[in-house]
This record gives sequence, C-alpha cells and structure tokens, in this order.
Amino acid sequence: MSTPNLDEQRDPFYVGYLPAPRGHRSAMILVIVLVMVWACFASLLFVLAQRSPGEAVWDISNERTWTGLLIEDPYPMLVTQDDTLLVVSMGKQGAHDQLASFFSTQVTISGYELQREGRRMIELSPGSIRPVLLADQSPITRPELEIIDESAHTYIGEIIDGKCYLGAMKPGDGFAHRACAVLCLSGGLPPMFAPQRARGDQVLPLILYDNAAHIPEDLHAFVACPVAFEARAARIGTLPVLVVETGSIRASEEIRARGRGLLIETAGG
Repeated sequence: MSTPNLDEQRDPFYVGYLPAPRGHRSAMILVIVLVMVWACFASLLFVLAQRSPGEAVWDISNERTWTGLLIEDPYPMLVTQDDTLLVVSMGKQGAHDQLASFFSTQVTISGYELQREGRRMIELSPGSIRPVLLADQSPITRPELEIIDESAHTYIGEIIDGKCYLGAMKPGDGFAHRACAVLCLSGGLPPMFAPQRARGDQVLPLILYDNAAHIPEDLHAFVACPVAFEARAARIGTLPVLVVETGSIRASEEIRARGRGLLIETAGG
C-alpha cells in the first residue's frame, strides 16, 4: 500500500514524519520572515532608545608609568608637574593600604588610566611603586585644600563613585548602578559628583562631606540618585572639589516628581 501524497489533498493535514503540505510550508516561511523583520526592527528601536554611556575610557590594555609626589589627604593622589590624579587599587577598594609607606614622597608608579571629561585616575598595578632617588627628584609643591568660593551654592546632580564613572563601568551612574556605587564607596573609593549643570570648571568634582573624605553610612541612601545640596567650591592642585554641607543633602525635586523620593526615604534618607 503506497503512502498518499498530501500535497494533492484538498484539506492537507500535517503529519510530523511526512513532508509538510505546500500550503503549510508557505505559511511557515512567511511567519518566519515576518518574525525576523519584527525582531530586527524591535532591536533597532531598543538600541536607539538607550542613552549614551558617555566618553569614559579605561585603558586596561596599556600600562603606563607616572612620576610625582604621592599624598594621602583627602584621598590618595599623585601630584605631577602639571596634573593631580586620583590613585585607586584594583577592584572595589581604595589604595590606602598599598600606598601607606610612600605618602609624602616622590614615587614612580605604574598602572592603567581611567579618564572622563578631563578627569583622570590611576588604577595601581600591584608592586609597581618605586621611590624616586633624591638626586632625580624635581620640585613639586604639595597642594592644600583651597576654598575658591566662601559662599555656598546649590548643586543638583548625582553622587557617584569615581572609579566606575570614569570608565570602570559604562554607564557608571543611575539608579541601577546604586548597589555597586555604595559598595565601591564603602571600600574607600573616592566619591565624585556629576552635576546637571557645572559651575565654571566644576566638572566631576571630588566630594568632601563637612571637610571629611569618606561618606557617612547614613548618607549612602543618596548615592546614585538625583540629589540637591549646598556646597562651597574648592580645589586641590588641579582637582576641583565640592565641600558639601552634610545637613543640606536632600532628594531633588526631579526624583520626588517621579516618585523615587519614597525609595530614598525607605532606605533611610
């Protein structure tokens, strides 16, 4: 008994172990093509809807060497002849322990540069610190905190962890990055501020809270959220600084309008 040719039947019926009817094949090809076109179009819309992660660069393929004066306060920094660079360790930790025996001396260090909008940072390579011989040292003045404006102004923007925002993660801001930012800041990485509108050259300034370097734990609820606060503009070498009045930190009107103020209050802010 021969197998019937289903293509010749008026009402084709699909059987898994037999060739698919011609009408079924045509319909399936059409569905597959339409799904692929829709998937490509949806993917394009999704990509276009994403915001740019910014111009941050983490040059992990190019180990570089810097020479300068290493200082500790308010955060480990290398002061060169023409710049002041924050120094951090690998991972989510500050570099205090690695650099403890070299502070206030001229050193040569190797590491990887992170850079965004002119703000630079060095991720220290393990075991790369070498003191500069006295005969090879050049005069470098130790910078001190210089208050530029004694009057406090209102700043609106986002408290960020410097390492992620300068290139270790892209993007390194926003509410989705909050858990990572709190962890980094708790580990001793320097806090910075991304303002909605910078005043003068106050682009990505370092933040000091009541002249203290580390963020108090009760202020972690305000990290990676739009906030407003009162602060005085200052500078350490070439590094801009905001000296924040801790009691003035509050959720910005923007976040309250979107209902996220409740999240901050629930977290203890």
